[in-house]
Parts: sequence; C-alpha cells; structure tokens
Amino acid sequence: MNQLKNVRLFLFPGALVALAAVSALGACTADEPAVQAETIQVSMLIQQTGQDPQWFRDVEVTKGMDVYELTDLVTEGDIQATYFAAYRSHFVEAILGVEGEDPNYWLTWVWSESEDKWEPLPVGADLYSLKDGHVLAWYYGPYSEDGNPPPATP
Repeated sequence: MNQLKNVRLFLFPGALVALAAVSALGACTADEPAVQAETIQVSMLIQQTGQDPQWFRDVEVTKGMDVYELTDLVTEGDIQATYFAAYRSHFVEAILGVEGEDPNYWLTWVWSESEDKWEPLPVGADLYSLKDGHVLAWYYGPYSEDGNPPPATP
C-alpha cells in the first residue's frame, strides 16, 4: 500500500497544520493484487401451487449474501416487500408479479441434505446468510401449521 508522501508543515497563527500530498492512500498499486470478495454458488426455486417450478441453479453470489438479496437478484428486482425494522427483515408480498392473497402466501424453505426434505426457513429471509451449496425455495401456497413445502425437489 502507498504511504503518505511529501508531508509539509505550515505554521499559521495559533495552529500547526500538516498538509499532505497523498497518492490514493490505501489504494493498491499495480504490483499489489486487489482483494476480491469470495463467491459461493447457491440455487433457488420459485414455485406457485399447481405451476411448473422455476429454478435458478448454481447462481454465483458473494459469500455472506442473504436470502432476500438472492431473491432480488434472481427475480431481477421483481419482488415487492415491506421492511419491518423491529424484525430487521422484509415481509415479501409479491414475487414475479404474483401477490399473496389469503389463504396463499409466499413462504421460504431451505433444502435439508441430511433429512432429504424441505424445511421452513428458521428466520426471516434477511437474516439467513447463504452458504456454498444452499438450495432455497419460495413457494406460493396456503399456509398450514403442518407446513406446505414445495412439491419440487432439487
């Protein structure tokens, strides 16, 4: 990294001031490689009851991205949601132009490799950080206490 160069001290009445000619303090030089963000691959399913599944497979994202950001990415912004600061999460109202209408809602699921089944996302989409290989789903269907997982599997 470059360091401060050409530091000059000037004495002004009542103050000592240092002026520095800095060439991009903190910037990398040509012989120093830029630090690149680590990427991972994840997949996402978006499906409505009775409709064909829409898969977004092996999407390359920055490590640490959350499910809400992934949804925004794969839908190219075709998502409507309200952010609730108290919960630090969005309530998703519509995806790809399909709005929730009682008794149907968009619910989020994560594929459990060990259980070989869909499990409800344990937290809001904004609070679930993606890991390499994760498979997530948004499924539009009726809410039930027993769950209503997507019929499509990875």
